[in-house]
Amino acid sequence: MVPQREFGTLSSESFLISLVERIDKLLLHDGFRTKKMSQEVKSLEFWRSLIAECLSTFFYVFLVCAVNISWTGSLIGHTPNWIVMSLTSGLAMAILTQCFGHISGSHVNPAVTCAFLVTRNITPLRSILYIIAQSGGAIAGAALLYGVSIPGHQGALGIALAHEALGAGQIFGVEFVLTFLIVFTIFATLDINRKSMGNDSITIGSAYMVCSLTGLPASGASFNPARALGPAFVMNKWKHHWVYWIAPITGSMLAGLIYEFIFDSRKSKTLRDVIDDIDKDCNDDHYDEPEVKMTNKTIMGFPLSDYLNTQPRV
Repeated sequence: MVPQREFGTLSSESFLISLVERIDKLLLHDGFRTKKMSQEVKSLEFWRSLIAECLSTFFYVFLVCAVNISWTGSLIGHTPNWIVMSLTSGLAMAILTQCFGHISGSHVNPAVTCAFLVTRNITPLRSILYIIAQSGGAIAGAALLYGVSIPGHQGALGIALAHEALGAGQIFGVEFVLTFLIVFTIFATLDINRKSMGNDSITIGSAYMVCSLTGLPASGASFNPARALGPAFVMNKWKHHWVYWIAPITGSMLAGLIYEFIFDSRKSKTLRDVIDDIDKDCNDDHYDEPEVKMTNKTIMGFPLSDYLNTQPRV
C-alpha cells in the first residue's frame, strides 16, 4: 500500500475519496451541459443510463402498487395501509437511488427528469428518452404485477385514487406542493456546497415517505407521472389522469428553478474551491475522518483501490 501522508487529520486515502466525491458531483452537475447530443448517443454510459431508468421505474411501480393488492384471496375488507404504502414508497426509492444513482442519477420519475432538463443539467435528448424508458418500465412493472396477482383480486392495481370529495383542482394543488418538496429535497441533497449530512439515498427516500403519508388520504400520493401511468394503462382507468402528469411536472420544474437560481451557487464552484474546502476540513479539529470504503468508489470507472495500490493495474 502507498504510505499514508496526513492532510491535517485526514489520511491520504480519505483525502482522495473526498476529492473524488466532490469532483464527481461537479461533473454530474456540469457534464451534460457541455456534451453535445450527437456525442452523447455514442457513449456507452448514455445507453446504460436508459436501461437503468427503465429497470428502476419497473421495480418502483411493481413494489409500490403491490402493497395495494389483496393477497388473501378476497377483496372484502381489504383496505391498503397508508403507513405501509408510505414506507414502501420511501424505502423503495432509497434502495433504487443507491443501486442506480451512479449510473443514471436514478430519476425514476419523469417529473424529476423535467426538473433537471429546465435547469440544464441534462440534454433534451436524454430527458425525452429517460421519460420513454420510465414510462415503459412503469407499464411493464404494472403488467407483471397484474399477471402474478390473484385473478379477479387485483382491485385498482395501485392506481392513485384521490378522495372522492376532491376536485381536479384540489388534487392538482396537493400533487404540485408535495412534488415540489420532493424535488427541492433532491436538488438540496445534490448540492456540493453543503457538507454531507448523511446518506443521500435515505434523505431522498424519506422525502417520498413523508410526502406519501401526507398525500395518500388526499390525492393518492403519486408525485410521479410514470407511477400513475403504469397501473392506469393496464387497468384502462384514466380518471383525472392528466392531473398526475401536469401537477408533478410543473411542481418539480418550479422547485428546480427556484433552487438553481436562488439557493444553488455551484455554478461558481471551481475545482480549486473544492480542494480548498477539503483542506479546510483537514485543518478542522472537529472533523471526523470518513470511513474508507474503497469498493464503492471509482475514478473514471476503475476502483479507487487500484489507485491506492502499489501494484500496477493490468
